[in-house]
Formats: sequence, C-alpha cells, structure tokens
Amino acid sequence: MRAGTGRTCRRWGAAAAVLALALAALPARAADSLETAVKATYLYKFAPFVTWPSGGQTFTICVVGTDPFGPLLDRAVAGQQASGRPIAVRRLALADKSQPCDIAYIGGSAAQSVRDALRALHGAPVLTVTDSGSPAGVIDFTLDQGRVRFRIDDEAAAENGLVISSKLLSLAVSVNPRRGSAARP
Repeated sequence: MRAGTGRTCRRWGAAAAVLALALAALPARAADSLETAVKATYLYKFAPFVTWPSGGQTFTICVVGTDPFGPLLDRAVAGQQASGRPIAVRRLALADKSQPCDIAYIGGSAAQSVRDALRALHGAPVLTVTDSGSPAGVIDFTLDQGRVRFRIDDEAAAENGLVISSKLLSLAVSVNPRRGSAARP
C-alpha cells in the first residue's frame, strides 16, 4: 500500500460523511440524484484499495445493463487515474469475460439479469458492483440510515482473483470473508 493511503482513506470518509449529511437534508428527488452521484464516485474510489492480477493501459469501468448514472459517472472520472492509468467508462448491454472491464457495475436489464451477468463474469478479474440486490456482486451498495454504504463479499473477490485491502474491508457494513483468510495488507 502506498504512503498516504491512510490520509486518502480519512479524506474519503470525511467526504462521505459530508455527502451523507447533505443527502439527509435534501428533498427526495435531489436526494436520489445525490445518492447516484455518491455511488458513481465510489466506483472509481474503490480502485486504489483493490489489487488485480494484471491490467491494461486504461482502467475501465463498465456499466452493464441499466445505467442509473448517465453523465454523472463520466464527470466523476474525468481526469482521474487508477493505478497510474487513465479511467474510461464503457456501457455494455451484456456482461462478457471478453470485454475489458476492471470494475463492472451490474444494473441488469431485460437482455441480461443481474444473476446472469454475475455468472458471466464469475472467475474473471473484475470487481463486480451491484445495488442493494440479490444476488450481490463482490461489492453491493446499500443504504444505511440514509447513507450510501456497501457490503463486500471477499470470497467472491478471491474467486475473481482480486485482493481487497483491509482498509476497504473495514469500511464495509458487512464482509463475507474469504475461506482461510488471514491478516490482510
């Protein structure tokens, strides 16, 4: 883990707290928009806390199926980098292991359910993210007392060849541990 990651983690937590307070004070429609913006930001903020087995020249976030983010995600990642690589956003109708995705937000659609998309990506080095759903991806967004939080399935991360840092695991509202897990970096 790089020096300064603790500082980044504290800033991230402070930003999430400020956003949570703002979320509580807004009317429902504005709150929904802020909730979506927070989730869009989380998508790329997860990257420094996950280790992938390999990576291409571009760090790719894919939105599979229904896209709740629209331009919010594009604006959130504009000019950002992950592991020194520029971030690109791709929108896909179907999840497929042949598509270059580092993170895949699975929205589900009539063409491919969330379950089928997760099944299609199982075993690929992709951080799958779902939204308060069953089935859940490696990371599953949830609302907790009006705040956007997340659950982590570290066993599913292991099955996809990913390592999630203990710092990110500690921020989750719940963690399904990987089998035989020991202390983490």
